[in-house]
Amino acid sequence: MKTTRDQINKFLSRLKKGDDCLNEFIRYSRGYIQYIAYKYLIDKSLVEDAVFLAYYKIVRAVTAFDESKNGMAWMVKIAQNEAYKLNRNEIDKCDALDEYKNALSCGRFGEDERLDKYDVEKAMENLDEQERAIVEHKVFGGFTVREISEITGMPKSTVAFVFKKALKKLEKFLL
Repeated sequence: MKTTRDQINKFLSRLKKGDDCLNEFIRYSRGYIQYIAYKYLIDKSLVEDAVFLAYYKIVRAVTAFDESKNGMAWMVKIAQNEAYKLNRNEIDKCDALDEYKNALSCGRFGEDERLDKYDVEKAMENLDEQERAIVEHKVFGGFTVREISEITGMPKSTVAFVFKKALKKLEKFLL
């Protein structure tokens, strides 16, 4: 079923008035929201989480929806934002180098289990120039994704994606 702007606006208007059409609205627009979530998520296994969060946010904010505006664009922006939030959380969760640094500081590894400078340098050689710069800024410089975005001129989502991809490469080489 093709999702249309006019139909979405009708559903949002009905929801705003308090009509009990939420299930019908979800059935109508779910495929579209799933597509948006899939498109913007780095970890595709989080699509259902993003969809749930998007609908939750839509229902909570529907009273603020301006019926003269494009409801589909409003809905897409909410789904994108929820995907971006999940991306940020996943990057924080999968930061293998931070875990390694914490393990070193806690003394979890013996001397023979520690990575030496040579290992890290060799692993960094496997990254392209862009990946290496982002990893250096994030891990060794302590910069946030937003700060790296400002430094490099890349969108935050690109910085986050490249950083996660670089971490996976490093993890394969170091572990």
